[in-house]
Amino acid sequence: MLAARIGMVLGALMLVAAFFLPWGAADGEWRDAAAATPDVMFYEPTGMTVAEAADISLLEYAQVYASMDGAWAVYTAIMYATAGVSVLALILAALGKPWGASVLALVAVAGSRLLAWDFQDRGVLPGATHDWGIAPAVYIAGGVILLAAAIWTIVMRRKAKAAQADQG
Repeated sequence: MLAARIGMVLGALMLVAAFFLPWGAADGEWRDAAAATPDVMFYEPTGMTVAEAADISLLEYAQVYASMDGAWAVYTAIMYATAGVSVLALILAALGKPWGASVLALVAVAGSRLLAWDFQDRGVLPGATHDWGIAPAVYIAGGVILLAAAIWTIVMRRKAKAAQADQG
């Protein structure tokens, strides 16, 4: 049971960490240019330099979108909601609640897939300067690990209840 619970927590930690990992990774040409001019601003309202934008996370995308008016607030909300749901999944995984952690993991993965689809549909990623970072893959891997560990936990609990009923 402990191994399954650790697996759930590990998967949920991956979901939380993915929000801070690179969602977009700059190509070699962009990295070289950023290294040559590290103090040049990438996006003035957030104070992000080109060097900081080489590997841009969902947190940084959310900060950029939050600085703009209009429909960008929807993207910001989806990004922060995905992070929030991931944190809640981590809490439930740590408490040993496989059903709740599984549902929230699926919501977090669905949020990340929605964002990935949107970024690709609008031509944000992959683009002329950036390709996909590691975060989209970490969301999927974390969700799969959490879900597998949660199923393992549920099966072991049912077997333990059945064994206890047979003894009683």
